[in-house]
Amino acid sequence: MADLKNIPATAHAIAANDACDITQPGYFTATRFGICLNGMEVTYTLFNDKGAVIGTGLMNVATSMTLSATRTTWDETTTVKVTNVSGQVTSLNIAYDVTCGGGCGMSDARPWDGTKTLGRGGTATGTVTYNTPLAAGGLANVTSKHHMYVVASSAIPVQPNVDWDNPWPIRCDNQVGANPGCVVPDVRANFEFSLTEFGGAAATYGWAQNALRDGAPLTRDSSTTTADARREYTCGSKSSDPFVYMDNVVPNDSCDEYPFASSYEGGTNGALCADIVPLLENGQWMIYEARTDKPVTGTEPCVRGHVDNTDNGGAGLALGRYVQRDRVLDTEKYNVYTTN
Repeated sequence: MADLKNIPATAHAIAANDACDITQPGYFTATRFGICLNGMEVTYTLFNDKGAVIGTGLMNVATSMTLSATRTTWDETTTVKVTNVSGQVTSLNIAYDVTCGGGCGMSDARPWDGTKTLGRGGTATGTVTYNTPLAAGGLANVTSKHHMYVVASSAIPVQPNVDWDNPWPIRCDNQVGANPGCVVPDVRANFEFSLTEFGGAAATYGWAQNALRDGAPLTRDSSTTTADARREYTCGSKSSDPFVYMDNVVPNDSCDEYPFASSYEGGTNGALCADIVPLLENGQWMIYEARTDKPVTGTEPCVRGHVDNTDNGGAGLALGRYVQRDRVLDTEKYNVYTTN
């Protein structure tokens, strides 16, 4: 008679663009494009016919998968290590398989064939390949479940001794960019705008995020028609307070709005926005009020930045790349950061 006990793995998100963390024992960690499980302990206990413990085996389970922004096929590597045995348990026979739902399939659900007989310090490692085919415009929410079969003899159990779900659903879509791909949707995408690359545009976004929005995320609107309309309300002819160009202060001046017109938070009447001039002085970006007749209060819902048109256009193109890079769908939220 035998019993198995595992220490449940806990879900834990880390920064969306960081590498999958495999250092936290007992945790599933996830990034936008990766899921890891590290240090989940499973204990096998062998009892005699009187219910007394006559041996144990301790195992450590780790898994790791990396998703792709341009493919709907990905690998998951699983490693099981026997860290200790005692009593009449001198080795363990370990089999393993995975099931998945949501339209995914696997050519082989087992990371290794049959069972692996492992003593103390023994390790079994193998890979399962998932595939989620999608038609144009398609979307699938994929889940996976892991099963481990463990016995202390040569017998192979017909039912799993222990099983667990991957707590992070995977979303595969064919709605963004030229190719389908997959992400962990519960880990929000990070869009980073470099001050070095995008100058006053990045300075405008960073100031607005800190001074006006307290770092709140934006929500993507995939419609170019509504984005163009929002831009008109903030920077264009539909604003009740026209944007006044300042080419004498900012050469090649343009109106750069934040929140973006391509976000559902954008499109506020420009009369309600803070009008600012970001200027690079002694290697540091300084923010100035653009108009004495319209003082900045810090309570505005939006900002209009006087930004060199090249920086403005470059940041707009980058936003389009970021959407595809991180597979951000319509109505999905994303974070915006400014970096050096």
